[in-house]
Amino acid sequence: MTEELRMSLDQIRHEMPAAKRWIYMNTGTTGPLPERVMRAVEKQTAAEVDRGRIDPDLHQRVSELKETLRRAWAELTGATTASIALTQNTTEGIGLALAGLDWQAGDEVVTTNLEHSGVIMPLYLLASRKGVEIRFIDLGIGEKNMIAALEEAVTARTRMIVFSHVSYQTGAVLPMEHVASWARERGLWTLVDGAQGVGALPLNLKQTGVDFYAMPGQKWLCGPEGCGALYIAEDRLDQVRPTLVGWAGLKQMGPWPEVVLHQDARKFEVASFSAPLFAGMLESLRFGEEVGWPGIYRRTHRLAERFRSLLGEVPGVQVVTPDNHAGLVSFEVRGRKPEEVLEGLRSRGILMRTIPRTPWVRASLGFFNSEEDVDRAVEGVAERP
Repeated sequence: MTEELRMSLDQIRHEMPAAKRWIYMNTGTTGPLPERVMRAVEKQTAAEVDRGRIDPDLHQRVSELKETLRRAWAELTGATTASIALTQNTTEGIGLALAGLDWQAGDEVVTTNLEHSGVIMPLYLLASRKGVEIRFIDLGIGEKNMIAALEEAVTARTRMIVFSHVSYQTGAVLPMEHVASWARERGLWTLVDGAQGVGALPLNLKQTGVDFYAMPGQKWLCGPEGCGALYIAEDRLDQVRPTLVGWAGLKQMGPWPEVVLHQDARKFEVASFSAPLFAGMLESLRFGEEVGWPGIYRRTHRLAERFRSLLGEVPGVQVVTPDNHAGLVSFEVRGRKPEEVLEGLRSRGILMRTIPRTPWVRASLGFFNSEEDVDRAVEGVAERP
């Protein structure tokens, strides 16, 4: 057992075959699935095949599964269950948040140069359909003063600030609570892309002051794809409209037009969901709880800092990631294309990724990685063809 985790590293890696097959350093895209998650998916699927999905008892248990999963998301993120909407992924949550406000032509959204296409594309749609202007602030690699940049960019027409908790490009942790407080003082909304934050950093969303925080399950939480959540601050719920509506968001329905939606975040849920995937997602959150989230966060940061520090000593390597980082570390190998670096690492059993439109390679350090993984990855970067 490590000094941080409630399970030994051997026990953790036994649950994650992919983490033993590879030096798995691409959790920021998708984390390795624990075998217990696979078994949970299989068990729920088998029950549906055996008993039929419309079996009354099974149907009731599926409804309970959905609410149990909502509670698990809330407990992980320091939120209330009323503020959690279950989604398929981060981008869906971002789209729901943006579409839920009453935009006018000429309104402005301020975002950063560090955003993923999962943020940029919903903003593009908002601009093209509603005439909203999208303004970008340059934070460099994430080391620049974000508040100072906002003070220059925000105008009387600005309504929302959209930014990542952790930049997928550079791994920089942006000052989420500080920005949320600054925005609230000025009557501005905040929408946070939490794709690289949840599962890598401790969260207490209710205390942060953010209005929206969109999350995936398949990255640092090592859950199945197709499961995510959107946090909406409770004091904002009555100001946000659902984009699509269906029976899942319904509280009460009488003769037309007597339709009453839930008044909490459930109003953003539309209809059917995959019970097997929900079962797998719940099991991944339970696995994290069993391992111990505080230890996961500490170990993730410590391994990333070890990799970052050792990489900085390799001749010809420029580390991009600033001091304010979580589990991501991006770097450039001078004189080599990132695709060549990636292929060389893969040939040595090391999985990372490139960052589009940059010369960078990105590593994701997870709690399941070993110190030996880190050292071998550094050696792999240092080796030249």
